[in-house]
Amino acid sequence: MLNPPKSMDNDERKRLLDWWNTMEAAKPMVRTLMSLTTELRVHPASSNANGIILFYRAASEVSYGYAGVRGCIRRAFTEEYGDGLRMNMVKCHSFAERFSEDMKVLLELVANNIKDQEALQIVNRIRETLVENDERLKEIQQRADAFFGRETFYSLQQKMKKAITLPER
Repeated sequence: MLNPPKSMDNDERKRLLDWWNTMEAAKPMVRTLMSLTTELRVHPASSNANGIILFYRAASEVSYGYAGVRGCIRRAFTEEYGDGLRMNMVKCHSFAERFSEDMKVLLELVANNIKDQEALQIVNRIRETLVENDERLKEIQQRADAFFGRETFYSLQQKMKKAITLPER
């Protein structure tokens, strides 16, 4: 049986709107990150570098994470807001966080296989954008904590991790 929708008071709606505005403010950065990643992926000097496909995939997951959180927040303003949507918000948020870390590691793997200066300039621009991404993720985390409450958000994260982890044999 589905859980009934949750209702929000005005303070919760305001905190959710703050979170939404923070997500919207991050959109240009995400577009830049994806644009630079694509530019690096198709550049002749880096398109065959070790790890480029994994790097591109990690960037896509970061973008999906941001888009997923925005979509969940948008739906939370409707009658769809409930436990399932809350878990989805947490899951999408984790994609952006986890795959941002993967991007940093994979970018260095790719960079080590590139000698072309033009491609290395793209790598440096991606590094700068990833620093901005880290700052955005901190802001977004603050908004998520403000909306859910830090302990609630943490417990939802733990519940989500448990749900996606295979049991020990």
